[in-house]
Amino acid sequence: MARRHAVILLLGVMALSGCAGMKPFFLPEGRPDLSAWQRRQQQLGKLQSWDLQGRVAIETAQDNWTASVTWRNDAESYRMRFMAPLSQGTFELTGAPGRVQLRLPEKTLEAPDPRRLMQDNLGWSLPVSGMRYWVVGLPAPGRETQELRVDGNGRLVDLRQDGWRISVLRYKKVGGLELPEKMYLQNDPVKVRLVVGEWQLH
Repeated sequence: MARRHAVILLLGVMALSGCAGMKPFFLPEGRPDLSAWQRRQQQLGKLQSWDLQGRVAIETAQDNWTASVTWRNDAESYRMRFMAPLSQGTFELTGAPGRVQLRLPEKTLEAPDPRRLMQDNLGWSLPVSGMRYWVVGLPAPGRETQELRVDGNGRLVDLRQDGWRISVLRYKKVGGLELPEKMYLQNDPVKVRLVVGEWQLH
């Protein structure tokens, strides 16, 4: 559905205690029915284990970088493998509560969280803890959300959270769900484009 038909949900300084229980203040265009969005939150909130394969492009003030990505998520644990063409860089990021490991071709590093580990060794970082939710079309629970916009089918279109703007440009059917296929994330100076080629739900 065209973006001009989207419903704008202004959350101000509300902190989300959980997706399904969210009660947004919204400025409607027409007479929106939020039941579809509420149903989606309940369905997507149950997703704990999944795999995706796709391509990612990361742009910073200093460099542009593209790679294929495989991402396995299992509750609070994850493994993300990035493989760049023409020997431009391959690395794997694995994480569990309190421990993150970055495997580079020449060494393996550990830290309590991914942000500093990636920034110090790659020159950029990804908001992995938030992305685990954004990538399935949900805001991260328990975090302040400045703006949330959904379309007439109850699908996330735009979100501002943790200093990032997340835009879902296209969805695809995966089993009985619709999951993001093309996304754009921006937090100066980092821009991330993600195109998911395949989803697998467990």
